Amino acid sequence: MTKVRRAGLQPTILEIPDHWSPQTALAVFELIDHLRDQIWSRYGLDIQDELRSQLKRGDQDPPPPSQDV
Repeated sequence: MTKVRRAGLQPTILEIPDHWSPQTALAVFELIDHLRDQIWSRYGLDIQDELRSQLKRGDQDPPPPSQDV
């Protein structure tokens, strides 16, 4: 179980099933990766502006470095 918290949003509890096959896990991973790319291509500058604002206000820790493969 992973608790995700972003400034201004309610925490969300995500339960990742432990019965997925490796193929299912990869399919979900690829879907999320594609979704992330699409969101970034549409909202990247807005996301950067919002992250800067939050960091200036001290709302959250800096995001981890990118793990692009």
